[in-house]
Amino acid sequence: MKTSDDGFERIRSIIEASPSLMARVAHIYLANGKGSIRLKPRKGQKMGDRVLFVARSKSSGRGFSGDVIIQDEAQEESKQAHTALTYTQSAVPNRQEFFCGTVPEEGVNDSEVFEGVRDRGRSEEESRTGWMEWSPVGSENPETVDSIDFSDEDVWLEANPSSPFLIKLDTIQDQFDRDVSPNKESFARERLSIWPDRAEVSEEEKQANDLDLEKWGEGVIPARLGSRVVLAVVLGPGGGYSTIAGGQRLDDDRIFVEHLDTRVQTRWVADRLVELQKKHAAVLVVLDDKNAAPIIPSLQKARVKFMSMSMNEIGAAYNLFIEHVNDGVVAHPDQAEVVIAIQNAVPRVMSKVADLKTWTQGDPLEPVTSLQAMTLALWGVQKAETRSSSRPPADPVQVVERDSLGLSGVDLLNVRF
Repeated sequence: MKTSDDGFERIRSIIEASPSLMARVAHIYLANGKGSIRLKPRKGQKMGDRVLFVARSKSSGRGFSGDVIIQDEAQEESKQAHTALTYTQSAVPNRQEFFCGTVPEEGVNDSEVFEGVRDRGRSEEESRTGWMEWSPVGSENPETVDSIDFSDEDVWLEANPSSPFLIKLDTIQDQFDRDVSPNKESFARERLSIWPDRAEVSEEEKQANDLDLEKWGEGVIPARLGSRVVLAVVLGPGGGYSTIAGGQRLDDDRIFVEHLDTRVQTRWVADRLVELQKKHAAVLVVLDDKNAAPIIPSLQKARVKFMSMSMNEIGAAYNLFIEHVNDGVVAHPDQAEVVIAIQNAVPRVMSKVADLKTWTQGDPLEPVTSLQAMTLALWGVQKAETRSSSRPPADPVQVVERDSLGLSGVDLLNVRF
């Protein structure tokens, strides 16, 4: 909304400063959040042209039809917000969309739409998309980007055509010197606009990081989560869907994890977490606060206490999950959607310096949030145990045959009764 209001105020000031432009204006609407400018009808028009300023959301813009849509700060635009806007142009001849933005930060900006525009613009086969970027030579290639010297003034000039006229070289030097991010990542993103294409994941890399599916299959038991569980929440790209998973200590060696719920959008999550906390006497809720930012206000309103995981903890959770599964100490119910998620998940590097990885989608059409949430849940179980002064000894393992009970699953909470 602030960006939308600022854009409206800028164009309004330009028009009001020009008598020739004001002569064409029928009305300027100043209502908060509804800023717009309407022109006088041209010959043959019943209604004059107009420009509207709206803040993007999954519904904002529906019902309007624009010849030209300008998306500012496009690195923040979700797929749902873009869908609400772009289909309004379906019947418009010679329609145009402009995307203006900066290089997104991995794991912070919801850049699915903007990255798609970039990929189409850089593609040699695409003829309908124009792409303009100001960045160092070779920065789009993941194989050559590491060879770029961020301290080189020639590199600065390649990425900043207004330098040294509007942006002074000593200003860039100062920004370079003050950047304390690993490998000057912030400087590379914000000042040099370095945004390499995603490197293709080789089959060897996939095999080196994939879970052992045979070990995963061996961990199936006819059980369901009981009490004193840890719950984990993960949102899909753009908040289009959300997932809740849980975990609990099964015995001295094994941890039990389960995919509990996945639904479209996010508004249901807080109420569902409250319900699951009561049902399973949950001891902890864990999440990545950058991923779950859209639902944090609703969780706070519902008084759901949660632990935000740092990037290091998310990376540790990834490694722990793979280690525990491949060592055969993860138990779980038989859930087909989780197997599909494992087959489609690939590692994503969060930090090259610290060698931190997490799960991401290998196929943008195949969600992997069930695997992501169970990964966080397993870490949360161990975290909850370290927060306790002492953990009570685990009860002896009981083997319960599904056929003997005639049930589709056994509840760990009441099986002993």
